[in-house]
Amino acid sequence: MALLLVGCDSGGNEDASSAAKEQARQAPETDRAGADRASQDRLPYEEQVQGPPPSQEELEKADALVAFYNVAAATLAEPYYAQAEAMLENVRHYLREWTLPPRPAPGGDGKVLARRLAAPADMFGEDAAAALSQWVEDMEKSIQSMRADYATLGRYVRDENIRDDGVKGRALAASLEKGHERFMAARDGYLALVEERAVKAEEALLYGHPLRRQILEARNIFSLYVTAAELLAAQTPDRQALGQVRSRLEAGLRRAGQPPFPAAPEVERAYRDFLKQAARYEVFLARGLDEGFYSPVRQELNNTAQESRQAYNIFVRTANSN
Repeated sequence: MALLLVGCDSGGNEDASSAAKEQARQAPETDRAGADRASQDRLPYEEQVQGPPPSQEELEKADALVAFYNVAAATLAEPYYAQAEAMLENVRHYLREWTLPPRPAPGGDGKVLARRLAAPADMFGEDAAAALSQWVEDMEKSIQSMRADYATLGRYVRDENIRDDGVKGRALAASLEKGHERFMAARDGYLALVEERAVKAEEALLYGHPLRRQILEARNIFSLYVTAAELLAAQTPDRQALGQVRSRLEAGLRRAGQPPFPAAPEVERAYRDFLKQAARYEVFLARGLDEGFYSPVRQELNNTAQESRQAYNIFVRTANSN
C-alpha cells in the first residue's frame, strides 16, 4: 500500500505567496492563539476516530489515489516545471544586476509530463478531472509564455543599440513575473485538489498501520512549517505565535522519535534522517526567536524545510518498497 509523498514546495518563509501573506495579515490574533492552544492539547494521531476497518475495495481505491498523487507530485518537481522558478530567479537577478543568465533548458517534454498529470474521471469525478486538466493546460501556457518573454528579454539585454534606461526590460520582467504567478496559481490549485483527496485516502491506508503515529506526526510537522511561513510573511512577525510553533514542533519531534518503530531497520534509518532534518528547522526557528529573523536565518529555514521534505520522501519510498 502506497504512503503519501510530501508535495513539491516552491514557497518558503522568506518568499511566501501573496495569498499566504494576505491570510497571515488578516487572521485574527485571538483565533490563531485559540487554534494553537487546541492543537497543543491534541495529539495529531488521535485527532480522528478510526471507526470500522475499510473494505478491500476501499483500500484498493485509496491505494490507487495515493499512488496517483505520488506520481503527480514527483512530476511537478521535474526540471520542466521547476524551470518556472528558475526563470523567475534569473529575472530577479537581472533587475538587480542588469545581466541575464542564459534561458534554462526545457528539461523535458511538456506533452509527456501532462499525460502523467491527467486525472482519471472515475477517480476524481468529471468536474474535478476537468478542473485538473484545465490547471495542467494553464501551467503549460504559463511556461511557454515565460519562455517567450525570457527569450525576448535576452535579445533586449544583448542589443547594445537600445537606449531606453531599461524601460522595456522592466516591462518584460513584469510580464514574466505575471506568467509565474499564473503558473503557481495553476500548480497550487492542482496540487491542493489532488492532495486533499490523497490525504483522505491515506487515512484508510493508515488504519491499523504500524507507523500511523510516525506518519501523522510527520504530517503535523509539515503543517507547522506552513504556519511558520505564514507568520514570517507578516510585516511584523508575531514572535509569541512563532514561539508556540517552535514549542509544538519540539513536542512533535519528541513524540515522533519515541519507540517503538515497528518496521525494517532501513525504514527506521530513513525516518530518523527525516527527524534530524526537521530538528534542524527547530534549531533555526529558535535562533530566529533569539537573534531576529534576518535574511540568513530565513534562508536556512527555507533550505532545511526543503531538505526535510526530501528526506521524508526518501522514507516514504523506502517504506513503500518494503
